[in-house]
Amino acid sequence: MTPPRGRVLVLDAEPHIARLVALQLGEEFQVAAAADLDAALADLHAVPYDVALVELGVDGKAPIERLHAAAPDVPVIALAAAPTTATTVAAMRDGAVDVVPKSASAAALRAAVARAVAHGSLAREVARLRNEVDRARGLGEIVGESAPMRALLGLVEKVALADATVLILGESGTGKELLARTLHRIGPRAKQPFVAFDCSALTPSLLEAELFGHEKGAFTGAGRARRGLFREAHLGTIFLDEIGDIAPSVQNKLLRVLQEREIKPVGGDHVVSIDVRVVAATNKDLKALVAKGDFREDLYWRLAVVPIQVPPLRERRADIPLLAAHILARRRGAAKTGAGGARYPTALAQDALARLMSYAWPGNIRELENVLSRAAILCDGEKIRASDLDLAGLSPTATAAPARASAGLAPGRTLKDIVDDAARAVERAAIAEALAETEGSPARAARLLGISRASIYNKMKEYELGK
Repeated sequence: MTPPRGRVLVLDAEPHIARLVALQLGEEFQVAAAADLDAALADLHAVPYDVALVELGVDGKAPIERLHAAAPDVPVIALAAAPTTATTVAAMRDGAVDVVPKSASAAALRAAVARAVAHGSLAREVARLRNEVDRARGLGEIVGESAPMRALLGLVEKVALADATVLILGESGTGKELLARTLHRIGPRAKQPFVAFDCSALTPSLLEAELFGHEKGAFTGAGRARRGLFREAHLGTIFLDEIGDIAPSVQNKLLRVLQEREIKPVGGDHVVSIDVRVVAATNKDLKALVAKGDFREDLYWRLAVVPIQVPPLRERRADIPLLAAHILARRRGAAKTGAGGARYPTALAQDALARLMSYAWPGNIRELENVLSRAAILCDGEKIRASDLDLAGLSPTATAAPARASAGLAPGRTLKDIVDDAARAVERAAIAEALAETEGSPARAARLLGISRASIYNKMKEYELGK
């Protein structure tokens, strides 16, 4: 027996129509019947159908639009007693992919259903591939649609392909390491190692040994030889965070590495050639350190072949709703995989969002993540409210930030307008994040968000997601 090519749901008030369709489609398709719209919607929520066949009423109206809204990934074919141009156009406008006369031959009906199945498969495959491309490019982890972030992402895409040494500048908590990882993921060394190291963590002698390696017995405690991080990153990328904290003796060695592309392990007699991309980052003003004599000028210019300035969160307030939704979705996913299956808030109340938008965020994205993580634990409901946010311990100036332009203030726009727009942005971002995490599956995304399938389909249509 040939295995079925798909599952077909027939919605028609006349029971014999479903039996006729089953006979016409034969063993190629599994056919189920629904006598009314409620039954059809229930079936679509319970069973993964590939096609829905829907009776087109004499007045040209049918429940196509509701079916399409409830299950946009299921193609709908309209069955018409005597289709006209007007009824066909109306059905297509409501979301049908085809209109077939009830009197159509078995071959014509099978061909229409096969086309619809292919249409649905292609749409799902396009969505899947689009999601894979976004993940492969690595830019999906960097959240932001504000003008500063669009400019930053454009620069990142260009710089990543150039394989040049990059110096990332920005305040603490702005996501400099994430940016470095993104440069690696979308660059020519993506399949090679990425090694990250905090240069402020060790004394100069230990830092030198950690970066360049050492021979056995090179110093007290060196019981065995070590390759060093530069050799571990060979052919890949090494990320040197807090580069402004390294001592002059290490600066000298690092300059030689950048100039000669070779290292000499501590206690060793021979140099080792390396092929590695260097990405460095700092929250300090390196030019000021150069002027004071605390940082070598020639090393600065070797590092800053391409400098990238990461904007602080207070300069990209328009991204706060998206970032908040991203953080909540990620934390919620982690909570669901942990023990106990505890509830996790799915959204921000308007008063909470308004408070987040008015705060200056001296700790940037890291502080936002900490605040939301703490609020999620303390929150009793499905939405985080302003009372759940712990921002009281910081200076009053932190909430008196100059947010006029980026918060959306303009003549005629009230606070309610601004908060409503921000709330919609959070909701859209949360749904988009859930769809990305579930590879475009509305049903799984709805479960992740704790809402019904009908709700997520309506929201996807409203926000033009999943197309």
